[in-house]
Amino acid sequence: MSWQQLTAFGDESALPWQLRASIKRLDQGILALDYELVVPADQLIWPAAAASPQRRDELWQSTCLELFIAQPNEPRYWEINLSPSGDWNVYRLSGYRQGLQAEPSIQRISLNSQSAADRHQLHARVELPPALSQVAPLEANLCAVLEHANSSNSYWALCHPGSEADFHARAGFVLEV
Repeated sequence: MSWQQLTAFGDESALPWQLRASIKRLDQGILALDYELVVPADQLIWPAAAASPQRRDELWQSTCLELFIAQPNEPRYWEINLSPSGDWNVYRLSGYRQGLQAEPSIQRISLNSQSAADRHQLHARVELPPALSQVAPLEANLCAVLEHANSSNSYWALCHPGSEADFHARAGFVLEV
């Protein structure tokens, strides 16, 4: 497993927090995603496990670990949202911030998270959408929205290509999977 260090955007980059993530392509079109965050528990909102995790919209309004992934030289891309609560979503977009819709081929994600005094982890197994399952390599950006205890958010990514936090910017899809 090869860990990638994510960095916060803008003024939040001075935070002493550490966030790293890894992505690995497994057999049969499955991605293994792992995130590890080192931050005192009292500084971060880490949603508790939901009794019945399900597909939900707007997970990015709280702590949400994300993956943006695409086929090279194609305008469409996919956004995967994972909440420590176990809730999730996978969206398909036809182009830059266009045509957002839930990816119908993915009906379930295997997801679990743990939280300790200063370490939080999330592990997920995600089926690739059929349009990407046979494509190699894929382009990706590992990202996260972290909700602070004061209810502000910071935006973390492997690559921040612009003058504002924008996970959808294809220039940020710098990781080959």
